[in-house]
Amino acid sequence: MKPILIRFADGSYIHAGHFMLFLAGLLFILLLAIETKRTGERAEKIWGLMILLSISAVYGAHIFYWLDFRKEYGYGLKHLFIFWKGGMALYGGAILAFVTYLLYTHWQKMDFWRTGDLLTPPAALFVFCARIGCILSGCCHGRECRFDFPFAMPARPPTGPIVRDTPLYPTQPAFAASALLILLVLWARWKRRKFDGEIALIGILMYSVTSFVIEFYRGDLRVLYQILGTEISQNQVISVNLFLAAVILYFYRRKEATRCL
Repeated sequence: MKPILIRFADGSYIHAGHFMLFLAGLLFILLLAIETKRTGERAEKIWGLMILLSISAVYGAHIFYWLDFRKEYGYGLKHLFIFWKGGMALYGGAILAFVTYLLYTHWQKMDFWRTGDLLTPPAALFVFCARIGCILSGCCHGRECRFDFPFAMPARPPTGPIVRDTPLYPTQPAFAASALLILLVLWARWKRRKFDGEIALIGILMYSVTSFVIEFYRGDLRVLYQILGTEISQNQVISVNLFLAAVILYFYRRKEATRCL
C-alpha cells in the first residue's frame, strides 16, 4: 500500500489513486482507439463521447461519494467542486456516465447498442486500473479475517480504526481481478456475439454479480441497510437492480435478433 506515489520537495505530491485514474483514462483511450479501428467504426463521434464520459465518470463518482459521506467527513458544498479531495464511488461515476451516454448517442444519432458494445471492454480495463489504485490507496479494503486465510492482506494505513497488520479479506485485488476477467470474457465473446448490445449486457451482468459477492467482504465505510435480517450495502442494492435490468434487456435483445433472422 502506497497512498502517496511521489512526494516533491515543496510538499506537494501525486496521490496513487489519482495517478491510477489518470492511467486508467489513458488506457481507456488507447483500447478504444484499437477497438474502433478493429471493428471499422467511425471514430469522429466516438472521441467526443469519450471525453464527456471521462469527465462525467470522475465527477459522478465524486458527487456520489459526497452525497453518501458529507456528514461523516464534514464536507461542504465547495467539496463538490474539489474532485481530487475525498473519495470516489464507482457506481456514481457509472450512473452519470450512462446518462451522458444516453443523451449523447441520441443527440448524435449513434447506434445505442453497437456503441455500447464498443465501449464496454475499455470500460472494464478502466475499472481494473482504478481498482489497482484502490490497492495502493488503501480504500475499499476488506473486513477482518482469520490469520490462516491464504489470501489475507495485512492492514496498512489508512484503514480507519483497524490495527496495523490485522489480516483483511483481499477485496481490492478481487475487484481488480474480476474486472480483468470480464475484459477477457468480452474479448473472447466478441466474434461470437449474436446481437448488438450483447457485449455490453454481458459486461453489466458479470460486474453486478461479482460486485455483489465481493461487497459482503468489504470492511470500509459504506452506506448499509438491513434487509430481511441481512446487512446489504448500497452498492449491492444497485448491483441487484442492474442485474435484473440486464437480464430483461438481454432476453429482449436476443428475441429481437431472432425475429429479424
